[in-house]
Amino acid sequence: MARNTTPASASSRTRWAVLSASLAIVAVLLGGCVKPMAQPIVLRAPYDTERVWAVVPFANETGVSQVDGLAIADRFVAEIEGVEGLRCLPLNRSLAAMKSLGMTGVRDLQQAYTLMRTLQADGLVLGTVTDWDPYKPLRFGAAVEVISAGGTGGNRALDLNELTMPTAETPAGAEGARAEISQASRILDGRSNETLIELERYAMGRADPDSALGSKAYEVRIDLFTRFGAWILTRDLLEQEAARLGVALPAGRAERVQEQK
Repeated sequence: MARNTTPASASSRTRWAVLSASLAIVAVLLGGCVKPMAQPIVLRAPYDTERVWAVVPFANETGVSQVDGLAIADRFVAEIEGVEGLRCLPLNRSLAAMKSLGMTGVRDLQQAYTLMRTLQADGLVLGTVTDWDPYKPLRFGAAVEVISAGGTGGNRALDLNELTMPTAETPAGAEGARAEISQASRILDGRSNETLIELERYAMGRADPDSALGSKAYEVRIDLFTRFGAWILTRDLLEQEAARLGVALPAGRAERVQEQK
């Protein structure tokens, strides 16, 4: 005996059909809005084997009291840790070692090498914040240097304020010694097209896709802008290290992917 279709069941099926069609349309629209994932640029170290760096708190020479040298150093730790071929010790490890040695800072090469031996690190990064403006257009400037274990330099004082351009040479008169040091300095200005182009490259693959600002967040948040600055200066240090060692700096992961396409 054939089953009669009641108006109620027919109406129910109609509603389900409409709902299914609507869900399908939404799924297609959402799928069309999803952007392909970008590959961030990952730096590579110019060394044959993995090395360990440590960072000490940054000095503040900006005249702006709100600059946090510990926070700046921690952002450098995060960016160095992301370099292929490098590991970076947590900032707390460096602080604990400095406390055990009675150090409030690293003022000469002898102290630097003593701290590196204590930490069993291959390199020590020191820095000074030279420019700072947390309001858009953001500004961040710093002078940094990495001292490699194994160099000599006696008690030569370390003065990052003297940096004007990257160099790996010890100034004349420093006890005739040549310390294994690479240096870099930058001022990153949110009004500069060069800075904004570099910032866009850095933010690619790093910006929060669910954020309304997206990559523009790096132009308005000083914490993100200084992370970008730490990445740029780490890249500069690696380039100087490659020049000091007389080797070519390997391409980062994103560049290698691009070359293969």
